[in-house]
Amino acid sequence: MKRKLSSTVLELREGDSKIKIEVLPEFGAQLKSFSVNGRELLYFSEEKFLSKEQAYSGSFNMFPTLCRLTGARYNFEGREIRQRKNGKDYPIHGLIRDEVLNIVRGADFIEASIEIDEKHPVYQGYPFPSKLLLKYQIVENGLKISFDYQNKGSQSSPFCFGVHPYWKIDGDRRDIEIKVPCNFAPELKDLVPTGRMVKVDNTEYDLRNWKKLSEVHIDQSFYGRVNNEKGGIHWKKDKLRLNIDASPELTHMIGYVPKDLPAICIENLTASPDAPNLYNKGYKTESGLVIVPPGKHYSGWISWIVEKDNS
Repeated sequence: MKRKLSSTVLELREGDSKIKIEVLPEFGAQLKSFSVNGRELLYFSEEKFLSKEQAYSGSFNMFPTLCRLTGARYNFEGREIRQRKNGKDYPIHGLIRDEVLNIVRGADFIEASIEIDEKHPVYQGYPFPSKLLLKYQIVENGLKISFDYQNKGSQSSPFCFGVHPYWKIDGDRRDIEIKVPCNFAPELKDLVPTGRMVKVDNTEYDLRNWKKLSEVHIDQSFYGRVNNEKGGIHWKKDKLRLNIDASPELTHMIGYVPKDLPAICIENLTASPDAPNLYNKGYKTESGLVIVPPGKHYSGWISWIVEKDNS
C-alpha cells in the first residue's frame, strides 16, 4: 500500500492576501506547501519524496548541522561528536529531517518543537539536552519562520539552524531573476567550505543585484550579507517578486540552481556548511557556529514576502 503523507494545514486571509501553508510533522515539520493567493511557491514531488531516496522537496529544516559535515563528525570541547542516529551516520542536512515534531496549531500560526534528551534518537548524534521550537506565522503577503533554541544541559552546546526551500520555477528562465545579497563566496572543495573567503566581485557568484536565472549555474554557499538587503526571486512576466529576508543571526546563505529540476534553492542559515569543523580549524567567525551556554536561548527569524512589481 502506498504511504500517504499526513499534514497540518493552515489557511488564512491576511489583509488583501490569502496564505496557505502545509506542514509535515513526521518529517521534521518541513513545509510541503506555501501558497499566496493561489500561487504555489514551493516545488514538491510527493512521489519522489516517498521514494527510497526521499528526494528533496518542499522546504525542510536543518539542525544541528547544516548541509555537509565532513566525515559526519567533529570535535567539541575535547570530545568527538559523531553525527549518528539509529546506527547510521548522517553526513548531510543534520538529524531532524525524518523526526516527528510536536505540533501546536493556532489561529494564524503552526508551532513545531523537538526536545532532545538521553532517550531521544537524535541524542546519539547530538548529545546535548536541548529544545528547538519553530513557528510558522502567517503575515500579510507571506510567512515568517521563527526559531528558538534552548540549551537545557549543564554544559555549552554547539548550534546551527537553517531552512532548505526548493522554490518552484516554471516558465522561461530568461524572464526570471534572482538575488543573493552577500559579499563573499567561500572557497569550496567537494562542496565543503575550506575556510578561505573569496570576494564575489567580478565573479559568477556576484548576485548582489538582480541577475537573469538563465545566466546562473551554481551550487554555492555565501557569507557576509549586505546590510538591509533582501534576497529573492523576481518573475518579470508575472510582475511578481518574492522577498527573502532574515534576522542578523542568519549570517550565511546558499544558492543552488540545478539544471534538471523545475526549482532553485535560496537558503538562509545561521552558519556555514561543516561549521563545527571550520570552527576547529580556526575559522571561528567564518564558520558561524554558535556556542550556547547552559540554560540560554538563541533565536532568529526568516521571512518570505510576496509583492506585486509595479515598475
